[in-house]
Amino acid sequence: MSSEKHKKSKYSKPKFLIAFLIAMGFFAGIRHAFSLDIPLHIPEHYEQEEMVDSLPDVEYIEDELPEIPMEETEANPMDSIPEDSASIYDSANTSDTDTLFADSNEENSNAHRVRGVWSYDACFPDIQDVQILAAKKNGIKPVKTRAEADKLVKSHKLVNIQHSPFYTVDNLTHSIPYLVPRAQHLVNTICLNFIDSCQVKNIPLCLPMISSVLRTTDDVTKLQRGNKNATTNSCHCYGTTVDIAYNRFVPVTGSYDSKGTLIRWDETRKQILSEVLDDLRRQGLCYVKYERKQGCFHLTVR
Repeated sequence: MSSEKHKKSKYSKPKFLIAFLIAMGFFAGIRHAFSLDIPLHIPEHYEQEEMVDSLPDVEYIEDELPEIPMEETEANPMDSIPEDSASIYDSANTSDTDTLFADSNEENSNAHRVRGVWSYDACFPDIQDVQILAAKKNGIKPVKTRAEADKLVKSHKLVNIQHSPFYTVDNLTHSIPYLVPRAQHLVNTICLNFIDSCQVKNIPLCLPMISSVLRTTDDVTKLQRGNKNATTNSCHCYGTTVDIAYNRFVPVTGSYDSKGTLIRWDETRKQILSEVLDDLRRQGLCYVKYERKQGCFHLTVR
């Protein structure tokens, strides 16, 4: 046991630290006595300076560029053209495509301009006597009650046009939203053409409003009580005739109800609608009457 303790004490930590400090002091004394300047780290620029010093000395000779006389410099091609022909040169180099695009843009702007018709009364003169003949030819026999009209819908002789993405049906009081298929196709064509024209002419999209459709005999009787000018043998009784309002349009912002926001008395949209109706009337697809008091275009399919 005594020998093991002796070995442990011979290599103990305190003795090692004392020996290390004595050695460090000895080397520090030698360094101070001989004034030795030994850096503790190598500077970053030491290797770079040593590499530069080791490079051979090279003489750099600047290449002398020959002087170019002013006469031999590249001249502007326009300088050699006479003044009179220079203007011709400029006009000749004007891009023909610019003129072509300018003309085409002007033509497009004229083609997409809102014009309307020159006269609503003169362009849409089709009175009752004209429209009633087409109504009798293309429509159903007048029905007395709305229950009878519902039966015609079930037998597919009439079509319910209440819901459509192309137009809005007003809150009807004296008519029901039924039409013969031929008339429904006409209404879809009118409203699609109207939407397309608004888009081409950069007019915010709106939907036309259908203000009157099929009337039964009972509906006509009730209407005559408040409107003495209502016709007994109305074109609306045949399911071929609709009234499209020109003083009310529905913005494409959602569904419309009685409290919805309407665009009223918009002359631009009225003119676009008149252009569409005039075009279809000229094609022989419908008769149109401009109604001042009712604020609508009264039209019958042909």
